[in-house]
Amino acid sequence: MANENTFFLLLTILILNVLKGYALNGIASVESNDSLNELEEMKAVPFDYYQLVLQWQPATCSNLTCLKPWSSRFSINGLWAGSYSGSIGRCNGSEFLQQNISSIRRELDEDWPSLVVIGSNPAVWGDEWDLHGTCLETPTFQISDYFRLALYLFWRSDVLQALEKYGMEPVDGRRYLAPDFESVLNVSFGKPALRCSRNVKYNLQYQLAEVALCFDKCLRHINCPSQYSAANGCPRNQFILWVKN
Repeated sequence: MANENTFFLLLTILILNVLKGYALNGIASVESNDSLNELEEMKAVPFDYYQLVLQWQPATCSNLTCLKPWSSRFSINGLWAGSYSGSIGRCNGSEFLQQNISSIRRELDEDWPSLVVIGSNPAVWGDEWDLHGTCLETPTFQISDYFRLALYLFWRSDVLQALEKYGMEPVDGRRYLAPDFESVLNVSFGKPALRCSRNVKYNLQYQLAEVALCFDKCLRHINCPSQYSAANGCPRNQFILWVKN
């Protein structure tokens, strides 16, 4: 199992090394790859899959005072290391510094905003790195790699487009069944994990708040494990809101 974990992590690093050679908004020259020596230093890391958590911004801001502009879109809420055996627990690693992500700062500001946190976006990014990114850290998977990977997976997974393709659009007051969300997203991304909150404007009715997508170590979409795939706080037998404003 250790050798298998190492193989998958090496593959992830190779993908990220290629990504580093491209401008995130256009093609640029590929950097020279000195990763062979680095790859020899790789070690197995005790996690089984990636979980990319996306927040629906209108739901986030429906019950809280958002301190930054928001729109009707999904954005990144976190990239977590998942384990089939249960919680990984808190990890320790390198200190987050803004200079570590300076080359992708504009993309992170756009696709991983804090919305409700006073101060700059890096406050949220630093917390996510401390809580989750450090669980993925190795000598060749560093802070910048973690955030590049989150962006890469997010760009590959257009949840809003997938839902709208099947006629599921965010409209204030319109309601859907949680299994319908799951069925539509399962076509493109594997079974997701849905999370709901209560909407004050609509008499505390349940609303779609987050969508989590899972990936194996080859970065392929997979079904989220059973302990997470069941809708968390989303009622199975009644309609939930998908608000726009």
